[in-house]
Amino acid sequence: MNMKTTLIVVVLSGWFGLAIAADNVAASETEIEFQSFLAQHDMVWDRIPNRWEVAPYTGNGNVGFLFYQAQGEAKNVISIYTGRHDYYDHRAPHDGDELLWIYRSRLPLGHFNLTSDGDITAVDLRLDLWNAELTGTVNTNKGSYAVRGFSHSLHDVIYFETNADHESIKVSWHPDVPKAPVRTTLENGGGPKGASWNKMREAPYELPPEPTLSEKDEMQFCFQPLYQDRGETTTGWKIQGKPSGKQILLASVHHSFPQHDSMEKVANNLQVATDLLAGNTFISAHRKWWNNYYPLSFLTIDDPEKEAFYWIQMYKFASATRGNGPVMDLMGPWYHSTFWPMVWGDLNVELQYWTHLTANRLDVGSSLCNWFDKHEAQLFKNVAERWKESAGLATLFPQDLVAGQGATVPDMLCWILHDYWLHCQFAGDRDRIREGLFTKLRGVGNSYLNYLKDNPVSSDDGKIHIKMSWSPEYPGGRGKDINFTIGLMKWCFQTLLDINQEHSLNDPLTNEWQNIVDNLVDFQIDDNGLRVGKEIPFDKPHRHYSHLLPFYPLAVLTPDTPEGKQLMRTSLDHWLDVTFNSGIKVTAMPVTGYTATGAASMYAWLGDSDQAYHYLNYLIKHDRVSPTTMYAEGNPVIESPLSFATCIHDMLLQSWGGVLRVFPASPKLWDDVAFKDLRGQGAFLVSAKKQAGATQFVTVKSLIGSPCVVRTDIPNPKITIDGSHVTIIAREDGSYEVPLKKGQSVTFAPVALGQVDLTIKPIPVAESDRNLFGLNEKTTRLPGHQHYYKEASAATSRKPPTASKQKRVKREPIPRVR
Repeated sequence: MNMKTTLIVVVLSGWFGLAIAADNVAASETEIEFQSFLAQHDMVWDRIPNRWEVAPYTGNGNVGFLFYQAQGEAKNVISIYTGRHDYYDHRAPHDGDELLWIYRSRLPLGHFNLTSDGDITAVDLRLDLWNAELTGTVNTNKGSYAVRGFSHSLHDVIYFETNADHESIKVSWHPDVPKAPVRTTLENGGGPKGASWNKMREAPYELPPEPTLSEKDEMQFCFQPLYQDRGETTTGWKIQGKPSGKQILLASVHHSFPQHDSMEKVANNLQVATDLLAGNTFISAHRKWWNNYYPLSFLTIDDPEKEAFYWIQMYKFASATRGNGPVMDLMGPWYHSTFWPMVWGDLNVELQYWTHLTANRLDVGSSLCNWFDKHEAQLFKNVAERWKESAGLATLFPQDLVAGQGATVPDMLCWILHDYWLHCQFAGDRDRIREGLFTKLRGVGNSYLNYLKDNPVSSDDGKIHIKMSWSPEYPGGRGKDINFTIGLMKWCFQTLLDINQEHSLNDPLTNEWQNIVDNLVDFQIDDNGLRVGKEIPFDKPHRHYSHLLPFYPLAVLTPDTPEGKQLMRTSLDHWLDVTFNSGIKVTAMPVTGYTATGAASMYAWLGDSDQAYHYLNYLIKHDRVSPTTMYAEGNPVIESPLSFATCIHDMLLQSWGGVLRVFPASPKLWDDVAFKDLRGQGAFLVSAKKQAGATQFVTVKSLIGSPCVVRTDIPNPKITIDGSHVTIIAREDGSYEVPLKKGQSVTFAPVALGQVDLTIKPIPVAESDRNLFGLNEKTTRLPGHQHYYKEASAATSRKPPTASKQKRVKREPIPRVR
């Protein structure tokens, strides 16, 4: 299906097109051939993918696969590496200790081998973004075979088709041992040393039983019970056709706990897929979902590399999570042996769940809210038993959120709930704030209150002090009055007060919340801006921006005043100067992908488009960002590339603090840029266009009737509501307060509406700037290509590599202490 919206006028001029709009037209019009637009940014492979980081990937939020020839594998074998997002261990605690890293870990699943008669010599592969399908050809020294594969958007079924030409393709399943990867690293002498790590090395770790293979009704099954029957996973598959011609592999994976129904679920999935295939609706249903997904919003910029990277993140996000799936961990459905095999709450999961908000893809990104609603009761079991009506969560946690926080501050859960709150703000879902967020956030507030009561700090300044907390990942970042905690507490208690007032709840704790807001210790500041804490200056390289959290993303401190802007600039510049230029060596990687994206977004909040653009470039050129836009620090961490999309959003549309800021940090290099239906807090859809560096129009549609305040760079704009001219005087800060009702739209333009070109079309992309990602000749420009696929030891063309060029150095995951 070729998805497009209707254009009211057929006369086109320039890349945006020309529309002669009547005075009563107030909304932008689009004519976007999404299929051809996205095809320019499809990832392509002319090298044989040989590892996770450079492989094609598909997914539906639950199951997925990567396609590559593993290093050291036979030359006539390439594999479909399957994954299941919620395939976790569920072992009972040992001596009362959860031992999350080894007892509650994400587990490896297995792969299907495609074995050809001849050795593989070359590939020509394409990941079709529009249809979310992998297509292409695998060449061998005896013939070739066409491939086509996808993870079905609506059913937990992987479809993979081969069509042999002078070849024969055997398909075989190879299960992995479900062993916690951290335990393997520790047993091999890796990992940090210390009490907790030694406990994990020495704790009993018996492997579960071997898998059982069976066959029924032309379906084959691999049933894997977990240790002590605490969970089970079944992989099932069905093969139709002939190895020497066309054959279709249907595969499904299901993980069950505490239920024992994985075999039944998989058999049903395969039968449904078989029936849909027979009725010729299986593929069309998959495509329909994706073809409806992409047009939820549109964005185009005259920077093909950034545009391509952005749209690949839109594909990746919907492949990695769905509203009906589990909360995202560091991998999505694509398993990789890792030292970080869970969900991380000290930055990673938070960054992942910003991507969908401004992109107006709320349903796909609702998995965090839905999952925390589903497991809400567990949050109240994760704290000290004496802390009544309190909630918490450890820094890292498995899918069921069983991760004791103990009697410490609930910072990580508080930050995750800020993401929950953001989702509701963008959705305009006031009921969910009251019914879903409030109970959990109130539990977090109670944990803070209990911590303060358990750990009183005497002082002479009349302020409430925090005895001990942690600024995540800063070396020596534990201490008194930590800014990370102060910012979260201020946001938590002010938000509780706001919800209480909006919904007239008359909560009995209102006075205690107000006392915290009024009397909590001030932020710790010196000549370099925000410190880490009272006794901890910021003076060491730090990839994380935990001490800057009060600014970004909490907006407890804002750049809306000259003093606030100067404090933010000083703090941000100092963070990056020390991190990049001090020469001080630290144990952890000093600069990571999210260092760059955090910097880009914060500079965008300051309106510094040049610096924001610089760090966007830095992210793409980071050697740990792969040519497929995956990211790893030895271990996969999906959040950094996803947060690149957030940076783009922050440069084009910001909505914190109740103000819609349009093009607040659009770089001068982007002379032409346009977007349609990006979303702002308060449930507004915003469309805008900039041409030759000048803003042509801004249109804001209100979905629920929230107060509407807009800031635009159009001088003395002509303002219309639903096509009718209105007069609105700018406020002192230059913004416009618009009396917009539910369903109404306001348009700002430099000229009368009838003279405005309201159309939005993709900016043309030259052939040389198309298909810039994947693994091909064009991706050799990227440091990540050389890092993950060194041309000196890999194929450099479609010709088969020599034996010497097939050798690889195996890279072990690099442990990172959290």
